[in-house]
Amino acid sequence: MKLKEYAAKEIFRRHSIPVPRGFLVRGIADLAAVDLRGAVVKAQVLVGGRGKAGGIAYADSSNLRDTVERLLGSEIRGERVNEVLVEERLEIQEEWYLALTVDGAEKGVVCLFSTQGGVEVEEMARMGKMVRLPYTPGMDLQRPGATLLAHKLYEIMRRYDAELVEINPLAVTERGLVAADAKMIIDENALFRQPGLASLEEAVGGAEKKAREYDLQYVELEGDTAVIGNGAGLVMATLDVLEYYGGRPANFLDVGGGAGVERMEQALEVVLLKRPKKVFINIFGGITRCDEIALGIANYKERVGIKIPIVVRMIGTNEGEAKEILRAHGIHALDSLEEGVRRVVEL
Repeated sequence: MKLKEYAAKEIFRRHSIPVPRGFLVRGIADLAAVDLRGAVVKAQVLVGGRGKAGGIAYADSSNLRDTVERLLGSEIRGERVNEVLVEERLEIQEEWYLALTVDGAEKGVVCLFSTQGGVEVEEMARMGKMVRLPYTPGMDLQRPGATLLAHKLYEIMRRYDAELVEINPLAVTERGLVAADAKMIIDENALFRQPGLASLEEAVGGAEKKAREYDLQYVELEGDTAVIGNGAGLVMATLDVLEYYGGRPANFLDVGGGAGVERMEQALEVVLLKRPKKVFINIFGGITRCDEIALGIANYKERVGIKIPIVVRMIGTNEGEAKEILRAHGIHALDSLEEGVRRVVEL
């Protein structure tokens, strides 16, 4: 479960990690509480690259209202902006990067640190300019302030069952290190241990909340092709094949074995909340009946009026009846996964 920036920063603040002074704005009326001369206005969306996509803007008292109005209601990489974070503009001397994450191969927490952070931090990692070491209480990043913050991030990881806690950029300012941005991903399997996160529920993306409501296995990604399948292994294989042929998956969604009409309609509702450009559905019918899945697709398309392309790969139980249902609604089902993926990538 990803948290929006303002929610992650609230957790940072509770654990004495410095963050910029800021205000959450959901409407123009909220600006009455804002008293900043120089401000950064940040769209609160759960997608990467929002800065390059126009989701971060600088403003002052003369144009703050116009800047907020422009961002509210806009779309950043397919996600609607319903709230913005208006923060003080920092005088940044340097931008660092600091993160703690779980490494399954090493069976522990690792710390990532670089004195060159910001939007191109991935390039720093590729160039070998990032420190990567197992987290230990005695760990030393050779920057006292950064080492102290790393220990605080570890406290947050343990307290909130986080898979990732990231600061990028970690701003070097006259008043010390400040978390100019914040990212947190919580282990969904541990949410039953996190009743305190209920107050931050609104900071979770709409699709993730809806998927939990329907008890669907859903992970949000950053592409433009929504992916639905039955079985975690099948969905993961679908993501791999889609990437191989040049596609960009927008999500992982597993409807599970034995899914029927209602389950399929719920799955489509969830993935379409992110407003993808196309949908790829991969069904292997064993205990799952293909005709039930086809009815769910047809019903939802008819009721909602889906305008984006849908490509279906479907084989198994009652596939003949299923393909007749889909054809009657202008959707053709393919037998080959590779052919289906190539088709959706070409659209």
